[in-house]
Amino acid sequence: MKIDFIKVFLRTFLLQIFWNYRKMQNIGRFLIVLPILKQLYKDRPDYYKRALIRNLDTFNSNPVMASYSIGAMIKQEEKIAQTEQPKLLSEEKEWRVISGSTANAAASLGDRLFWATLKPFSLLLLIILLYVAQVYVLKEITTIQGKIFIAIVAIIFSLLAYNIPALWIRHKGLKDSYNGTEEDFYGLIKLNWNRIIFMLKRVGQVLTFGIFIYGVYIAFSGESLSADLITKSALLVSFLILSVWSKRLNIPNAYLYIVATIIFSAAALIS
Repeated sequence: MKIDFIKVFLRTFLLQIFWNYRKMQNIGRFLIVLPILKQLYKDRPDYYKRALIRNLDTFNSNPVMASYSIGAMIKQEEKIAQTEQPKLLSEEKEWRVISGSTANAAASLGDRLFWATLKPFSLLLLIILLYVAQVYVLKEITTIQGKIFIAIVAIIFSLLAYNIPALWIRHKGLKDSYNGTEEDFYGLIKLNWNRIIFMLKRVGQVLTFGIFIYGVYIAFSGESLSADLITKSALLVSFLILSVWSKRLNIPNAYLYIVATIIFSAAALIS
């Protein structure tokens, strides 16, 4: 059976539909593979019924990286469709093993790559663009329409920085997992994900440090430093130090972020 990966790719955007606490993304996964199941089992109604029930099992993974699980499951469904009754149960068991192992691995990698790395990285790019625009462009623009246009361009660039890699990995994951084997864990180990995450985090740290130093340089290039800048810089440095210590003490960073948001918001209102 020839798989139309474009159609499957488009249907992967249904994964989060009808998310539920009992079986999580099972309905979304079911809707993605339903047309393929109809084709595979059109002459085997008993197998088709079992496939429908099987694909409504619990499923939970990262919405982007889930492609690395779905492609592998489709491949196994093709194998089940060609299996005779004596070996049916063993092939269905293998399908469940593939489903669980690839979904869990993809969830772990995807959460680290997209939620914890690429999303903050794209937000950092937005902040840098808006900062550069404020220093070099916005002061020359007097109309509100022009300023809004610059802001929209920066937002679009930030969204592209996140979504282009996400779309590429979503599509690549389908093909790699469909054509993958146990040896390459259904395509999941073709890329060095840990290296990618490490490099993105280091680039983000360099950019963050660079924009901070550049801001200090802009302030120093004037006649004098303002008390407002000194106060906010001191707060930023303090929270960076606290972030390191909170990690060592196993204190969730979420608490630090909440405190930082409150303090910086108060500082902005006071100034």
